[in-house]
Amino acid sequence: MINDSYLQRLAAGDNSDLTAELAQALLATRHEIAALKQQLEARVKLPYTSASPACDIEAGYAAGVQDSKEAIRRAGFMVEGDE
Repeated sequence: MINDSYLQRLAAGDNSDLTAELAQALLATRHEIAALKQQLEARVKLPYTSASPACDIEAGYAAGVQDSKEAIRRAGFMVEGDE
């Protein structure tokens, strides 16, 4: 892993081995960024809730799921079923 001392040495002109190490660190970081982007693109799937709940417990559960969906959307993520 590249730390600040490597970057300070590179900035000072000592780039003997640092170029290869920095390239490896850059590649690893790019792979990590790609994996994180893929995770963020996944849609959130919440449980199905009935449109007409039969009791107060079901109504509370459905309201909780709906509130969760709205919070997820407001955060900028997609919920499964969104177009």
